[in-house]
Amino acid sequence: MRKKITVYWPLALIVPLAAIAWIHAWKTAEQQMPLAAGQFTAELARAVSYGLVGSDGKTPVKAMTGAAGLPQSNAI
Repeated sequence: MRKKITVYWPLALIVPLAAIAWIHAWKTAEQQMPLAAGQFTAELARAVSYGLVGSDGKTPVKAMTGAAGLPQSNAI
C-alpha cells in the first residue's frame, strides 16, 4: 500500500489542477467573445458621450463635477 501512495500522489495533485486550469481557460474564452451588436452600440454611444471618440480633438474631455482631483505637487 505504501508503494502505491508514493507512486500516485503526484497524479492525485496534477489531475485536479489540470481540470481546474481547463475550466478556468474555458470560462475565460467565453468571456472574450465579441460583443453583441446592441452592447457594442451602447458602449460606442457611451464613449462618444464622454467625448472619447468622434471628437475632432479641439474639445477637451470634461472632468466629472463630483470627482476629486489628484493633489498638485510643485516639486520638480
